Amino acid sequence: MPFTSDLTDRTTHVDIVNNPDIQHFLSNCKYMIEPTGEEATQIASLFSGAPSCKHLLPNNIIAIDGGNYEASIDENLPFTRLGYVKVGNILIKRNSFTELGSERFIDPFKVAQITKNNAATVFAFPSSNMVYKGQTTVRDSFRLAMDGYLYKYRTNPADSKTSLRSTLFKLASYRSNIKQASAAAELILHKCPNPECNAEDIPVWDIAESQQCPTCHHTIYPSDCLRIWEEVDDNSSNQTALTRFTNVVEHLFAMHYIRMVVENSPNSFVDTLSNLCFFMDGPLAIFGNSAWVHASILKYLAELNKTMRAHGKSDILILGLCKSGAVYDYFKLIDTDLSENSIYCLTDKIRERYVNFNRTSSETTFGNETYYGQDFIYKTASGRLFVFNIPYPVATKSSTTNFELEKSKIENYANLGTYLSLLNDFECDLYESAVVPVALAKRHTAISLNPGSKVLDLLTKANLQK
Repeated sequence: MPFTSDLTDRTTHVDIVNNPDIQHFLSNCKYMIEPTGEEATQIASLFSGAPSCKHLLPNNIIAIDGGNYEASIDENLPFTRLGYVKVGNILIKRNSFTELGSERFIDPFKVAQITKNNAATVFAFPSSNMVYKGQTTVRDSFRLAMDGYLYKYRTNPADSKTSLRSTLFKLASYRSNIKQASAAAELILHKCPNPECNAEDIPVWDIAESQQCPTCHHTIYPSDCLRIWEEVDDNSSNQTALTRFTNVVEHLFAMHYIRMVVENSPNSFVDTLSNLCFFMDGPLAIFGNSAWVHASILKYLAELNKTMRAHGKSDILILGLCKSGAVYDYFKLIDTDLSENSIYCLTDKIRERYVNFNRTSSETTFGNETYYGQDFIYKTASGRLFVFNIPYPVATKSSTTNFELEKSKIENYANLGTYLSLLNDFECDLYESAVVPVALAKRHTAISLNPGSKVLDLLTKANLQK
C-alpha cells in the first residue's frame, strides 16, 4: 500500500512488466472475450417467443430491498465502527399504478400516494472495536443485537409468535441435512458459538428466556443457526457479516409475510396469495453460511403451492431482478442479436460454456447450494433486457440429475407469462434494467454514499460521545 505522500519511483512498474515469471503467468491465462457474431447468433437462436399471461395479474405488489453501511465514529479511529442495515418493504397497488399511464400528465401527488404504503426496518450492529450491552467481544455483541431485532420485529407486537425469529423457526423445521428438531418451536444449532466449546447439535427454543449451551453454559441464541457470527471479527471491518445479514433478512421478510397470511387466514389464504407478487432486488438466493435457508424456502413454497393448485390457483409469485452479474453482462454483449419479445431459460451447459467461461462441469449443478430460483433472460417488446429469477419447479434438489433437467424446462414454469406481463407493466427508465417496484424500494432503503453515509457517521459519533 503506497504512503499518503507517495514519493515512490513512478517507474517501478517496469520491473513487474519485464519480469519473466509474470510474462509466463500471463501467457498461460485464458479469459473471456467478447462473443463473436457466430456465437451471438447461436445463443440468440435458443430464445423463443415470450408466452402470454394465462392468469389474472395480481394487484398487490410487495417490493423488498436492503442496504448496509459501516459508520466510523472518528476519522482518527478508522476501525472503530458501527454497522447499519436498512430493509425496505413497499406495497404497490398495480391498478393504481396502471391508471397513471392513462393520464396525459402524471400527477405527482398520485405518485406519492402510490408509494405511501412503505415501511423500512433499520438494524444497528456493533462492529469492529465496539461491544454492546456488557458483552466482552464484538462477535457476542453482534449475536445479541441480531437475535434481539429478529425477536422484536413482529406483525402483532403483543404476540411473539408473529416475529421474524418465529419465521426462522418455521423455515428451520424444513431443514433436512442436520439432526431434526423434535417440535416446530425448536431448532438445532450445528455447534456452540463459543470457540472454546466443541458442543454440537444443540437444541434451542422459540422463547423469550435466555438460553445456554448445556456443555459450556455460554449464552446461545436461535438466530445463531444463521451462522453469520462466524463472519464477525473483533478488530477489522465486518462488512461481510452485514452483507450476509442483509441478504438473508430480505428473503426472511418475504417468507414472513407469506407465513402471516397463511396463519392468519388458514381457510382463505389461497385467495390472498394469488393476488400478490413479491419483487426482490437481486437473485432468489442466499449466500454464505446462511445458505441452508434457501432449501427450506423452496420446500415451504412447494408445500403451499400444492394447496394453491388444489384450489385452482397459480403458484405463489416471487421475482428476483438481477440488474448485474455475469449472466446480465454476457447477454448485454449480444443484446442487439436478440429478438424483441423473446425469452430464454438458461441451462447449465450454456452457462458453463459461455457465461462462466469454460468452467468444467462439477458434481453439482448451478444453484444447488444457494439458489431457489431459475435464471431467465427476457427481451421485452420495447427492447429492454431483463435477467430475473423465479422459483424452481421442484421441492428438493436431492437428485442432482433430475434437478438440472427439470429446472431448465421452460414448460415447467406455468406462471412465466404472468411474470413477463408484470415486467412489461412496471419497466421504467430510472436506470438500466429497472422496474418500478424495485426502483421505489431502493429509493426508500439505499444508503447513499453522499450525503447518507456522512449523516450516519455524524449520528454515530454524536450518540457515542453522549
